[in-house]
Amino acid sequence: MMENMKINQLPSKTWNWLKMNETAVSGISVSGAHEGNLEIPEGIKKTVCPAGLPDRFKDVAGGMGSDMDMLVKESSAGAVLLSADSDVSGEPARIRFAYGAFEHSLNTFGILAKEGSNMTVIMDMAAERSVDPERTGSPSPVGENPAAVSQSEHTGLSAVQTKLILEKDAKVTLVQIIRNKNAKTVLNDIGAKVADGAKLSVIHLFLGGDRVYNGCKAELIGKKSNFTADIAYTVADDCVLDMNYVALHEGKKSVSEIRTDGVLHENARKLFRGTIDFKKGAAGAVGNEKEDVLLLDDDVVNQTIPLILCAEEDVEGNHGATIGKLDEDLVFYLESRGMALAEIYKMMAKARIDAVLRFVPDEKTKADVASYLESEGSNGCE
Repeated sequence: MMENMKINQLPSKTWNWLKMNETAVSGISVSGAHEGNLEIPEGIKKTVCPAGLPDRFKDVAGGMGSDMDMLVKESSAGAVLLSADSDVSGEPARIRFAYGAFEHSLNTFGILAKEGSNMTVIMDMAAERSVDPERTGSPSPVGENPAAVSQSEHTGLSAVQTKLILEKDAKVTLVQIIRNKNAKTVLNDIGAKVADGAKLSVIHLFLGGDRVYNGCKAELIGKKSNFTADIAYTVADDCVLDMNYVALHEGKKSVSEIRTDGVLHENARKLFRGTIDFKKGAAGAVGNEKEDVLLLDDDVVNQTIPLILCAEEDVEGNHGATIGKLDEDLVFYLESRGMALAEIYKMMAKARIDAVLRFVPDEKTKADVASYLESEGSNGCE
């Protein structure tokens, strides 16, 4: 058990009084790996690694930081390595998690895309509803961040760490869908190294989870390496979403694009950290970052830190955030046409999710998520 963990730390700290430099969680315990349902198509090799990922993955840093690596090491849960050496993007690898309400599990994955290969991996992380959904109130802060919480106050933990290595001219699309309900703490960590001409595309859909912590770091070490992240979220009902995305540019003419679109309502709390870090030698690199947030209630807490770090002169970095509420005239118009306010909120939240869902390169997954949104609504958590 990890008594105290510091996760999602900014690469360069900002003012401490903002309480956004990092997040602290305590009492994290793991009882083993979850037995997920893996559908691995022909062309992608699956290797079970009882002692953890091969040594070449040790230098791949995740967005959550070293404490997450320590949790993985202490868990001794082993790992699964997926590798491809050709274009197998036509049929994705699908990994389905169906967590028990009180399960405490951790899974580690490695993705190795060899030179010139192309693969898609889809992870769908869902959880059962807990027996007692009654909330006991907001947790007390732990450490620096007011969103921090002792995991023992919640019924379960689902943790996943994914590390990727993309060799020259390789392409990987990683889709992760998180839709855990009720008192469920989620730790999701991604780290990647992207070589010359390689391209990593990450698609994140955050549709539920009581306390969701997500870290994603891509090291663009190669010339003309590329990283895109398309993120959509809907958070409600006292839930917390804490995100940290880092695009680290080392290679010349490397490109990154981080796009985030979400909805907050019903006392939700969201913290987004987005960093574009240009290292010396990354001449000609370009990094863009944008977030669009729709606030549906006055009691939500929205925090955003767009950060650009620069040690190279010949680079281009852009960031921006748009934060707003529903136009009153639009709400009046829709209500006058017979729509209830709750229906309007659901429609707006679903539109944000659909805008990113269209990037998922798998019709089966898109249909499944669309069905889920219709049946469960777009409240983020329940």
